[in-house]
This record gives sequence, C-alpha cells and structure tokens, in this order.
Amino acid sequence: MGQVVGTLVGLVVAFLMTFLILMFGGSIHEDLINPAIVADFLNQPDLELKLAVVGTVLYPPYLGMQLAFGAQGSTILMFLSWGTGGLVAGALTRDIVQGVMAAVFSVIVGAFLVWLLIFFIGTYDFMAIFGVESMLILQFVLEGSVYPGIAAAIGGLLGAGITRERI
Repeated sequence: MGQVVGTLVGLVVAFLMTFLILMFGGSIHEDLINPAIVADFLNQPDLELKLAVVGTVLYPPYLGMQLAFGAQGSTILMFLSWGTGGLVAGALTRDIVQGVMAAVFSVIVGAFLVWLLIFFIGTYDFMAIFGVESMLILQFVLEGSVYPGIAAAIGGLLGAGITRERI
C-alpha cells in the first residue's frame, strides 16, 4: 500500500493502543503498566493532557520527568505499542526496507507531534516555539525516541517480512 500509509497507520496504531490500554489500565497487571501512570492518565480532565500522558509513555524517560506526570521511565507498554505499530506499518508497505523505514518514520513523526502538543499545552505564544523551553522539550522527545525506534524497526521488519511478495 505504501510507505506513507504505513507510516500514518503505524503511528495511529501505537497511540491508539497506548490510549486504550491506559483507559482500561485499572484492570491490567502492574508489570505491564505502572498504576501511577494509569492514575495520572485517568485523573487528567482534558483530552490534550491525556494525550500528553500517552506521549510520556511512548517517549520515555526525560519527557515524563520534565512534565512531572506520566511515565518516568521505559515501560513494557512502550515496546508493545511501538512493536505493534511497526508491525502494522511494515505489513502495509509489503517491502522490507520500506517497512522498516515506515516504522521508524512513524516514531519520528509521532515525536514531533508530541512536541507540538506539549508546546501548545504550555503556551499560546507561537513565537516561543524556538525558545529554550520548547527546544528542551523537543530534545527530550527526540532522545526518548531511540528505544521506540528500535522496537518499531523490529516490528516493521517482521510485518514486512510476513507480507512481502514471494518469488
């Protein structure tokens, strides 16, 4: 189907999977997701803040420390979500190289979207986007995308390997 479609669908799958698991996280064992993260998610009144908590789970650990809520470290849920997102991205591309690239691009696109979300939650001044605080949040999100990128690349490799054209 294509690398662009795989990238977008992989990103949506990772975020949606994390959002749903956090929504029903009270009944999930604490080895999968920390109850403090679930409590932070459920106690947030706005959808934007709930998505910020999802961002801290998907891009740990510095982002959660900066925001003082959400995940303070890597979780199994992060690897599960990005692995599944990468698997779907790779399956939609049907080519190994494109599958891995679509999975990694979904992590990078998601990092920039989380950065913009957190920036606009913090301030309405668009001119502050190149300020020190905004660039620090961008640095934390991009540093936090290393392990998700690895998990998504492995998932993309598997998904593309399963659905590739056989000769």
